[in-house]
Amino acid sequence: MPRKRQAQACEDSIVAFLKRNFSGTAVSLKMGIGDDAAVFRPRGAQELWVVTTDLLLENIDFRRGWLTPAQVGHKSLAVNLSDLAAMGARPRFHTVTLGLPNDLGRSWMASFYRGMTLLGDRLGTVLIGGDLSKSPHGLLISISALGESLHRRLVYRSGAIPGDLLFVSGTLGPSAAGLRLLEVGKLRGESNPERLALHAHRQPEPRCEAGLWLAQSGMVSCMMDLSDGLSSDLPRLCAASGTGAEIYTEKLPVLARSTAWGCDPLALALNGGEDFELLFAVPEKHARSFRAKYPRRFPQVTQIGRLLQGSAVVCRPHAGGPSKPLPALGFDHFRPIP
Repeated sequence: MPRKRQAQACEDSIVAFLKRNFSGTAVSLKMGIGDDAAVFRPRGAQELWVVTTDLLLENIDFRRGWLTPAQVGHKSLAVNLSDLAAMGARPRFHTVTLGLPNDLGRSWMASFYRGMTLLGDRLGTVLIGGDLSKSPHGLLISISALGESLHRRLVYRSGAIPGDLLFVSGTLGPSAAGLRLLEVGKLRGESNPERLALHAHRQPEPRCEAGLWLAQSGMVSCMMDLSDGLSSDLPRLCAASGTGAEIYTEKLPVLARSTAWGCDPLALALNGGEDFELLFAVPEKHARSFRAKYPRRFPQVTQIGRLLQGSAVVCRPHAGGPSKPLPALGFDHFRPIP
């Protein structure tokens, strides 16, 4: 859906400013600002704990007219659990803070929490608290989720080296394709591709089981989730690992059938955002073993490129083809209006 953009510094520069000027250190802190989630180990704990938080604002991140209350609840929790999946952590607890406008009553809230709880029960996280306030400017949702490592194994955005192979889970672009349908008034899909796209936008599936397996495999050097679009998120992974990257556009797993409603599948795969799939790297020495051992019950994974020396992020039609810079055109809350 259309999101308001303000003429300010980009989101990455704001995060860098906050990290540089206000982040702290502690003996128990293992990872602070700059990854999908923060990581700490409480005194006496056997495992590492992971915490993340996300804010969703009505008419910026969602529209109530396009999602049922249960779908809003599902999506609000899913975007947080996707951050835990990107670290390879097991979901454990979550809190919910709501700013409620006057026109939302108890029945709306009950449906919202039911949708959230259905997803939470399935993936193992329990609601443990939150806060409520009145909102004069639409619905505000803020969720914090806590996860736990297994055998103290987590995967960060850092850790990869040039030569590692890049993979993504699932298909890229269906959520943005679903958004296009909603923008033209198609609230219900008339075909299987349309229904798939609408479901991907309204009820994204966090890849928690796959993320846990990838972390436990010992074959993944870095990982993050795709929330803002591959063209914006890949440079963040590269910056954390100190590498560049090349991706092969002919290899990207796109929703080709979205051309039926006027979409450019490649553009949506690169820039659409809200896929909540996993982007990760595997050292080439592990590639054959990884492909053989990756469980078929999980979403498909596709090799889309590799990490390179330097810092440039480029795209090619295929390995060895001509390259061009990959502009970061994914979603940014603060990108100036041209």
